[in-house]
Amino acid sequence: MSFSPAQSYQWTGRVLQALRRSLLDHEFLEILPALLSSQDEPGARHSIAVLGDRARPQVKDECGRVSVEGKWAYHLPVSHSVEKQMALEHADRVYCITPCLRLLMDGEDTSGRHLYTFFQVVVEWRAADAHEVFTVTENILGGLARHLAPILPEEGRAAAERLAGLQSGPYPRISFAEALTLSGREPQEPQNTDLTHDEERILTETFTSPFWIHRYPLGVRDSLYQQGEDGLQETYDLMLPAGHGELATGGLRPKDETEISEQSRLLGGEPNRVYAAWKKRSGIQTAGFGLGLERLVRHCAGADSVLELLMAHDSGPNRRIGAGE
Repeated sequence: MSFSPAQSYQWTGRVLQALRRSLLDHEFLEILPALLSSQDEPGARHSIAVLGDRARPQVKDECGRVSVEGKWAYHLPVSHSVEKQMALEHADRVYCITPCLRLLMDGEDTSGRHLYTFFQVVVEWRAADAHEVFTVTENILGGLARHLAPILPEEGRAAAERLAGLQSGPYPRISFAEALTLSGREPQEPQNTDLTHDEERILTETFTSPFWIHRYPLGVRDSLYQQGEDGLQETYDLMLPAGHGELATGGLRPKDETEISEQSRLLGGEPNRVYAAWKKRSGIQTAGFGLGLERLVRHCAGADSVLELLMAHDSGPNRRIGAGE
């Protein structure tokens, strides 16, 4: 199915309107995202913003390698995970819609759901139990479907089945080990590496409703999460059926500054000192998720790829995807 620019704007705007209404129904306060950070996020593939000193930064392009000179350098957001946690010192339930920039890995340019620049709906609240997160998230998406149904674009009447799926909670819940088995991975193959694109496609094609994967071995994920007594991380993915794949990722956050430091070093980075100090001082336990807005719009609209719904005004690196570069 192909979408005109006008249809892309309509679908994106109406899904966003319905999602905001549902989050408000569940008493989540919208906050503004922090666009730049002085600290990086361990495990994340960051890009850097360079600021000049009363002048534009100097950009040099030598044989296809770009270097930039300026006065300050800041990290561009990948997940906004730390910032939304820290906001909970001042509010009970928060969310923000944050622009993100992420480097694509092998195979992601043909996945139908990866972009260089995209928007995440990042949601966080004070919670210490993953099953509470599952229930609240299912209620939010069910509310989205109810609010969206009356305002669907004219060509969206066939979306009823997909919206019904979003309202079908409780969604099935499977462990990461069970997901590997269902995806066809043999016992002799590695059991502590994430699902491949092919395995994920096979897995999601076996479900007719959204479903959860949770309880991941340490080292599979590239973010910081609470670790259980059995050594598994309290992290989860919300998956969409019909091969659409991952919609949201999240987890229970590390329980203390020691867990932050140990997992940061495991991921090959230095701990975010601001985050570790905040955790030590506040002791606040939170949980949440980051939901791909473009992926949600694609699913509701029934598009084959997020690229079909690119905004006409987007002239950035997303235009390179699929262009053979």
